[in-house]
Amino acid sequence: MKKILLVSLATVTVLSAQSGETLAKDNGCMECHNIMGKKLAPAFMGTARKNLKWYGNDAKSKIIDSIKNGSKMKYRNFADTEMPAYKHLSDKDLDEVSTWILDLYRSNRNAMPANRRGGR
Repeated sequence: MKKILLVSLATVTVLSAQSGETLAKDNGCMECHNIMGKKLAPAFMGTARKNLKWYGNDAKSKIIDSIKNGSKMKYRNFADTEMPAYKHLSDKDLDEVSTWILDLYRSNRNAMPANRRGGR
């Protein structure tokens, strides 16, 4: 019974991560953001790293706020880039996208250069 429960929990986690990625793609996030490496806007890995460093346990709510309400001048190297507001996303969608962004960093932080791995 425990084995089945663990498999079920793992499946839910994977589905949530896929859903966050799908939402990001379907809402045009990938037009400006890469997972790793600069594009028109900061990479998701860097966004997660910086928000974890700056806000710790509040990082997720800060990412959600930036997605929902937009942001400008949050990241020094992108001071001229404005993040539009995505007010049409539901709270569930915002939760899934922000979880996906943070999980990308948490599960792949060793792929980043050593001088950029900070965060918690």
